[in-house]
Amino acid sequence: MSIVTRFAPSPTGYVHIGSLRTVLYNYLYTKQKGGKFMLRIEDTDRARFVEGSVENLLNSLASVGLIPDEGPNNPGDSGPYYQSERLDIYKVYLEQLLERDKCYHCFCSSERLTELRTEQQELGLPTKYDKKCRFLTPEEKKERLDAGESYTIRLKVPENTEISFTDTIRWKITIPSKDVDDQVLIKADGFPTYHFAVVVDDHLMGITDIIRGDEWIPSTPKHVLLFEAFGWEIPRFSHVPPLIWMNKKKLSKRTGDVSVEAFLEKWYLPEALLNYISLLGWNPKTTQEILSLSELIEMFKLEDVHRAGAVFDIERLDWFNSQYIMSYETETLLNKIKTYLKRYDQEYLDKIQDFPEEFHYKILRELKTRLKKMADFKELTAYFYEDLAELDIELIVNKKMKIESLADVKDSLWFALKLLESDKLDTENQESIKELFLEEIKKADRKNGQVLWPLRVALSMQQFSPWALELIYVFGREKSIERVQKTLKQI
Repeated sequence: MSIVTRFAPSPTGYVHIGSLRTVLYNYLYTKQKGGKFMLRIEDTDRARFVEGSVENLLNSLASVGLIPDEGPNNPGDSGPYYQSERLDIYKVYLEQLLERDKCYHCFCSSERLTELRTEQQELGLPTKYDKKCRFLTPEEKKERLDAGESYTIRLKVPENTEISFTDTIRWKITIPSKDVDDQVLIKADGFPTYHFAVVVDDHLMGITDIIRGDEWIPSTPKHVLLFEAFGWEIPRFSHVPPLIWMNKKKLSKRTGDVSVEAFLEKWYLPEALLNYISLLGWNPKTTQEILSLSELIEMFKLEDVHRAGAVFDIERLDWFNSQYIMSYETETLLNKIKTYLKRYDQEYLDKIQDFPEEFHYKILRELKTRLKKMADFKELTAYFYEDLAELDIELIVNKKMKIESLADVKDSLWFALKLLESDKLDTENQESIKELFLEEIKKADRKNGQVLWPLRVALSMQQFSPWALELIYVFGREKSIERVQKTLKQI
């Protein structure tokens, strides 16, 4: 039997990083089995619909390279892919359930249901429907329908029995039917609820495996009952654990910005992001940590997914991202940076476009090991592309480097300026720069820090930057002289 999986989100906002991991697990499992991965939009809850959320979803999946085999953007034989476009389909199957006496009309008003819930909460009881309308006589039901009363349709959960299903990750799960509510299947507005539509859609679309978050475990018995009510084959279930922060709190918007788009805006590379989240809750049983998508497809096993929540550690993600950054050839990295800036910071891209490619390459060769994420690029490079800020006296005077006063700074910079103007200096050769400066500093009976600290600050005006001699190589003779002279004027 061919494997078919699906990701079926509600369009209620951004794509959560935890949802991306669920998509990834569906994708890896499906590709490994040579199956089909589908995208379906469950938009029957119109009150929670957020404009633009579907576009955000499609863009986020495309940005990380997880493209569904079938869905709204690439339709096949299983559409429509929006539940709001499948209402006529649900009506047909609702009639089948009514004919089989697997569901019933409920005429209870929202006011009564609110009062019931409040009373149950006050008594410390589970909040669930009391089945008042389940036992209406056919005559009572007809009378109320003929009167035009508003109604919902509820699932008729069997009484005094157990509902069991097998989960790939959690093995067998059994829940007493008394703990399962007579869930609403069709709302008063005629729209199906998630629980009804998802079962009908999963069957009609041929879904063989349902891989989703473990928050859906309590709902699964209702879905099992519906599959059984229709006489349909029940898909395999796999419920993956949640992602949690280091403080053990659930990864939610309240505890941080956890949208996929937010991570992309900070420029975590898609391949690093996928690599890292794949390992959150799944053990590939290897010491290798940097894994390509093709390697993940080959190695992934649902049975090896852990049951406990997985800790999302930003510092670990930073490490993964830095490893990918360092692996790129300089030209490739620059192209990626330009692509990122074009999307998120056109103004800075316009600024750096005025500089020659070789200048960018020099900068990246010096800073590649310092980049944890691409969003750091602007912060780490602004002083290369922009005019210097005013001199920070407290920064350039450094007693640890034997720079006791501005007079010492001035003396050291004049010394460095003469070397920058020397015919012996080849600014296109890093080794030549190093040899000349260190040799002349030694001849003058000076300490390296006495010259190189104020020179580094004069060139960058930053507390942290590459070494002074590396900066000379990047800037070249003319720009280095210009910056040192400007600092001397300020002194």
